[in-house]
Amino acid sequence: FAPSTPAPRLRSPATSLSMAMDKSGRAPVITVFDHRGCTAHANKEYTGAKANSQDDEMLVKAQSVKIEVSASTADSVLQQTISTLKRK
Repeated sequence: FAPSTPAPRLRSPATSLSMAMDKSGRAPVITVFDHRGCTAHANKEYTGAKANSQDDEMLVKAQSVKIEVSASTADSVLQQTISTLKRK
């Protein structure tokens, strides 16, 4: 018995093993702000609607940031990684 429709793909194009490596140099940066009880300054990071609770003094910010690394640092990390992999 053969199904009338093709089997669902287990991998989408975005998760394919043949997908090219992202060379943009961008990485996620997560920043957690916890200003509960802080009176040193006004909390201006969040500009949305207020909850009128301690949640108004907390925020999690996620960004995609270009990470700058010098060529010498990249070469050093590559050499350390290769030497570690060869030992195993």
